[in-house]
Amino acid sequence: MSQTNWQRPFRLLILTLSILSLPAVATAAGTIDGVVLNGLNGMPVQGVSLAIEGTDLAFTTDLDGLFRGEVPAGTHVVTVSKESYETQQVTDVVVADGDVASFSVVLMPGAEAAAAAGEVGEVEGTTFAETITVTTEVEESSESAILLERKQAAEIADLIGEEEFAKNPGGDAAGVLMRVTGVSVQDGKYVYVRGLGDRYSNTTLNGSKMPSTEFEKKVVPLDLFPADLLDKVAVSKSYRVDKPGEFAAGSVDMVTKNFPARQTLSLGLSFGQNSETTGEDFLTAAGGLSSSGSGGQPLPGSIPTESLVRFSNFTGEGFTPEELEGFGEQLVGAWTPTGAFDRTSFDEGDPELGFDLGYGNTFDKLGVVIAATSSNDFSNRFEERNFYSVAGGRLIPNENYSLDYSTEEVKSGLVGNFSYAFSGNNRLELRSVLTNLSSSEGRFQEGFFSDLADTIRDYRISYQDQEIENLQLHGEHFLPEAFAAGSLLEWRFGESTATTEENRRQTLYLQGTGGQYFLTDNAQSGFMFFNDLEDDLTEMAVDWSTFLSGKVTGTVKFGFNQTQNDRVFDARRLRFFHRNVSGIDLTLPADETFTAENIGPDGFELEEITRATDSYDGDHEVTAFYGMVDAAWGNWRLIGGVRFEDSALEVLTLDRTDPDQMPITTVLDESETPFSLSLVRKLRDDMNLRFVVSETLNRPSFRELAPFTYTHIVGGYAVQGNPELVSATISSFDARWEWFPAPTEVIAASIFFKDFDQPIERVVIPGAEFLETFANARSAENFGFELEARRRFGSSPFTGVLNFTWVDSEISVDPDLPATNSTRPLVGQPDTVLNAVLEWDRPESGSLIRLLFNQTGDKVGLAGSFGLPDVIEESRDTIDLTYIQRFAERFKVKLSARNLTDERWQWTQGGEPFRGFDKGRSLSLGLSWNL
Repeated sequence: MSQTNWQRPFRLLILTLSILSLPAVATAAGTIDGVVLNGLNGMPVQGVSLAIEGTDLAFTTDLDGLFRGEVPAGTHVVTVSKESYETQQVTDVVVADGDVASFSVVLMPGAEAAAAAGEVGEVEGTTFAETITVTTEVEESSESAILLERKQAAEIADLIGEEEFAKNPGGDAAGVLMRVTGVSVQDGKYVYVRGLGDRYSNTTLNGSKMPSTEFEKKVVPLDLFPADLLDKVAVSKSYRVDKPGEFAAGSVDMVTKNFPARQTLSLGLSFGQNSETTGEDFLTAAGGLSSSGSGGQPLPGSIPTESLVRFSNFTGEGFTPEELEGFGEQLVGAWTPTGAFDRTSFDEGDPELGFDLGYGNTFDKLGVVIAATSSNDFSNRFEERNFYSVAGGRLIPNENYSLDYSTEEVKSGLVGNFSYAFSGNNRLELRSVLTNLSSSEGRFQEGFFSDLADTIRDYRISYQDQEIENLQLHGEHFLPEAFAAGSLLEWRFGESTATTEENRRQTLYLQGTGGQYFLTDNAQSGFMFFNDLEDDLTEMAVDWSTFLSGKVTGTVKFGFNQTQNDRVFDARRLRFFHRNVSGIDLTLPADETFTAENIGPDGFELEEITRATDSYDGDHEVTAFYGMVDAAWGNWRLIGGVRFEDSALEVLTLDRTDPDQMPITTVLDESETPFSLSLVRKLRDDMNLRFVVSETLNRPSFRELAPFTYTHIVGGYAVQGNPELVSATISSFDARWEWFPAPTEVIAASIFFKDFDQPIERVVIPGAEFLETFANARSAENFGFELEARRRFGSSPFTGVLNFTWVDSEISVDPDLPATNSTRPLVGQPDTVLNAVLEWDRPESGSLIRLLFNQTGDKVGLAGSFGLPDVIEESRDTIDLTYIQRFAERFKVKLSARNLTDERWQWTQGGEPFRGFDKGRSLSLGLSWNL
């Protein structure tokens, strides 16, 4: 990882110089592009000819039904034709010099096929859309394309595209998704779809499964992916068998930048500030971060891997006091955030800074997209925490803390996509992504700690570096002679690596009888924690599609998919314990106490306290085969299929303190047959009614199976894995009515029901300390509905967007567990989510104003146990505002205000305060230039 950190600035520099050195392509004409679709099933049509009248120019659609080509500036008539389809003409295609005219065409099968379709259903009104001619306004083209893709989709899905990203505040995929119907975002990075927790959401990148950088969670954190690298994000809410069978709430697919019709070059700069952070007291940790994101205090490579204990004559193992002293002196470093100890000499929070750079072009058969982004962010959080016990049916305050967090983040990302079309029927595509998030945190905690029966002060500094590298090779081959309507062979191979390095130092001071605080010998004092995680995932897939024609049109598809996921996790815990500290002033800051002079037999001695379950290796292989059909006739479309998955999951928990000890082995071998059946009724050209039933599963993660224990804050719950977990099964029913009154408008209503058998939930188990673990509950149900509308108000410049989700869930907990409520809502599931947007757009002046409102309802944040009530995360309202001004079509200024209401984030337990903090109001200014 350290090598990656020092390489990153050079990568960015080389990328920047390469882009700027590329020659500009003089454009003496314009470009047309778009897509041709089958009017009976909405699928793309390959091999269609588009001839430009009055010229010798003609273009052919590719594997995705897309066409693109350079034409003279002016107004053109385009003839669209293909054998066995009715020829169409698109008139008044206005192509400006150096610009792009985009339009979509719907071709109906020829008279013979249409007549055959009419025997089943009326031909009139069976097209999925009429011919659409779109002007060169890029934003309208993008929005209409996104809705058209949603309208054609085989599953129930919601999509949000690049142009929508640009209108909203929020610079990463998580911020983008919080505006999608039925989606809420937890902790700024974990996506909850239709109220179900992050463990029930899948994340893919360009269709490939992603490994996770998270120690404690199954999901991929979406704040790792800057929005500037993405073309669109699709949220599939119903299952399709050509996707992995582990599907519960939904699947989020992030698609990186796509290939443009002409050369593009963009540069952006951004500046931001927050009312809780910028210019306020800031607890900088160990010098903060470098511009590349490097920092922290990793474990020196010279420290041996053997357990650092004193030599024992009985075992013949261990180190001499002199050796331990030498190791301890190597670990002398920073322990206290700036200003935390004396509460006066603070640093100040800096403003946020960011930049992005992008280049794209298509050179005949070669498409190229390169994009880079980097940002430096700062945040403060002043939090209150309370813990209770229960007696006589009343809550008794046990512990209360105030916590000050200051976090600096450096986020960077690179995308390199290349596509080569050997012919109109054969294409090879290489997509690569590198994204990194480095953070350093200073924390000060103060309050009453019941274990020591007194007031404590706890100081902590930590550093974390998360990185994901993804490389995908994808091939598509259209075989026109294979079967009557041809066949499509697709294959892909992907490799991804997610790595996380974390180091943390913590000291604990106890208030003495005179009010003075002194350094304690508690296990969490003089404590050093080092985590390393590497999660590798390899995926290969082959799909064969054969196209149907005649009375029924559509696709029969078969496929093979295999994923291999390997995870290595290693944690190490060290501390300086008080061997002989009688001559040391324990009231001084730890930086002045844990010095080389005080390390040794006559002071502090280094001690290994790594637990027997602090390291584990995980291996998970899934091999899958599936078959499905997508068939359309008349006003009906049927999509159904079945998938077979063979899953072999193994976790080996290793004892670092005793290498000869046999590892704890957890094996979970299962075979499943997920299936789905979807029926689409086209009520008229612009209106669909969808029904989907499916059965899928939800497997435990490596972390949930490994008996590794972690404590987040002093006095808080420890979290431990459970090797006895099994997979949950989910039966789902979904229905949606959707109406597309205009290319950029939609009105929709959805209803959904899910029945869980043995869902995996966090629970508390009895012991010497409160301990959270994971367990299979008996059952759960999740029911709800969604409403959505996006309409322009007549010919006015105003557009309104509204979506609302209501969810009701109930889980039945095993009576052997000490849960307070045997039935309750699922943890993390908000009962309502509301988004409302009012947009004023004047293209002639280049001005746009967007007012955004978000409300997330109450949800269970932590399930109660031992008579304690559930912890409830209270409802919140948020208002954001965006103003965009364009100048000369190339330069854009964007001003965003986020969290204008600054409503407190509040958790309660039995009506009493449990946790609370303010996020502050944020302002940002973005400047961008486009070629």
